[in-house]
Amino acid sequence: MTPSWVHTVWDTILSGGPIMAALLLLAFLLYRNVIGLFLFTNRLDAKAVFEEQSPDHSRPAIQDFRDHLSQLVSTQLTYANVLIVAAPLLGLLGTVIGMLDTFKGIGAESGQDTTKAVADGVKVALITTQTGLMIAIFGLFLTQLISRLYRAKDLELLELEIQTLQKNISQ
Repeated sequence: MTPSWVHTVWDTILSGGPIMAALLLLAFLLYRNVIGLFLFTNRLDAKAVFEEQSPDHSRPAIQDFRDHLSQLVSTQLTYANVLIVAAPLLGLLGTVIGMLDTFKGIGAESGQDTTKAVADGVKVALITTQTGLMIAIFGLFLTQLISRLYRAKDLELLELEIQTLQKNISQ
């Protein structure tokens, strides 16, 4: 037996119209990417990984490692940001579709059917807008958290690079 909140969520998704399917796919792609990147950056011990890969600790090796890590993280964040921007736009598309249904309902001539058509159109408009904004807001918070984590890891590598440079100067 499923809990009542599952039925409520499912009814909300169904009442959002066809745009909800696109929003759900977008949310899946976004959060799969963002959660994976969060786990990667959170668990990454950049200094240990670098030392394992390059025991000579040369400055160019550190710079190269930092560049590759930066490229990896920035590419994934760019992809996530594209999805974050797309979420409210899809929600807006759902709003337009819902409003078209509303105007179609207003144009109908039968009394009670008009009220239901208008209410259904407004419902679609509001649900898709809300869903698109919620997807984007939480995605934005997560990408900012990932950016902060990455900057901390990059700072560790920069400190290692400075230490290497100081050793080379003192020798």
